[in-house]
Amino acid sequence: MANSSNWMYTILPISALSGGLSVLLPLYILASHGNVYNVAIAITLFELVSIPASLFWGDLTDKLGKIKLFILISIVGSFPILLIFYLLAFVPVIEATYGIYAFIATASSPAINILIMSRRKNPALPRYFSRYSILSISGSIIGTIPGLFIGGGFIKDYLMLLLVFNAISLMLAMLLVRPDKIKPAEARHKLVKRSFALLNMLSKTPYILTGYRLIQKIAAGLVNKKIRNIYILLAAIGLFNASMYLFNTSYIPYLSAHSISYSNIFLVNILNSVAQLCIYISVILLIRKINLGTSYLASNIVRMSGCFLVAVPAILIPTYFLELNIIGYFIAGIGYAVWNIASSVILYMQIRDLGRGHYIGVWVAILGVSAVIGAFLSGVISYQFGYLATFSVAIIAILGSFLVFTYVQSPQERPAESTK
Repeated sequence: MANSSNWMYTILPISALSGGLSVLLPLYILASHGNVYNVAIAITLFELVSIPASLFWGDLTDKLGKIKLFILISIVGSFPILLIFYLLAFVPVIEATYGIYAFIATASSPAINILIMSRRKNPALPRYFSRYSILSISGSIIGTIPGLFIGGGFIKDYLMLLLVFNAISLMLAMLLVRPDKIKPAEARHKLVKRSFALLNMLSKTPYILTGYRLIQKIAAGLVNKKIRNIYILLAAIGLFNASMYLFNTSYIPYLSAHSISYSNIFLVNILNSVAQLCIYISVILLIRKINLGTSYLASNIVRMSGCFLVAVPAILIPTYFLELNIIGYFIAGIGYAVWNIASSVILYMQIRDLGRGHYIGVWVAILGVSAVIGAFLSGVISYQFGYLATFSVAIIAILGSFLVFTYVQSPQERPAESTK
């Protein structure tokens, strides 16, 4: 496999497409006479399809070993998806098409992960991972910036702009992703099967921003914990992830219901991504000063504060609704980024001497299932009881994550013991 890391620049337009579409889709559904429940159905379908799609494309990539082929399948397959969005602006079609997009977009995930995994023994791996993650977030920001300049009458034109981003992805993939030079499936089996589930998440968000060697540095003081504590930690992670989907699924419809313009909705989301990017860069600079357990608990408090600032203005301070939402969602982005890093690193270090494949599989399953449940419940609660009820449930779920995590013993509090 090629050693060049230039292929990573392909991530920018790929992330621009997915990032722009994630904000545009709820607005497009609402503009097509849909409601928050329809938005939730679309996001639920996306997350539901992503779970088996990851396994399907992972196995197929493992068998065929065609890295460049599967990246191109993902990119080329997105063209008709965008055209369907543009030509058939009917809510059921949009919902179903977003599910199909999840299947197509996931085709590149295992291939990208294998490209990253090829650097697992490289001394520069931490920077390699960090560069990938920062490019991914930056691409998402680039994909949403044009939204600052659109109005309701130009929402379909935005889909054409996303087509341009996809065309750029195709050109860069053709130029920068080198021909495949992968060992036969039998020789790769151990590499892909052991690590795929964990690294697959990198194609969506930087759950393991810092890379294997950097994980070891920031968690050097941690030792293996009891199996019970691992499952408690997984429960805490599941609750937080569900809360995120509870909140985020209804958030754009919530802003729209309060007559926030499309450009300002994009602005709020862009600043949320900027907050995450700042945290990821800060982690690289301050890596040796991070206390993971404290960071996890702090992330819960920070995100709860952000959600509170977002929800309260609708009742108490309607005059400054937009301003407080900008601040609140920015703070929520900080909380999510801190949680994203702290939870993944803590869990990784918990299972490093155990059956990694099993616990990583459970982790990915919990993330997928909690996303589906959170997104669906978000639509149901918002449609039946209102947005504030949804946000209240999301805050309660974050608080639950906080309380559950406090039951996880720190390694210094107990002697090491068998995990059999």
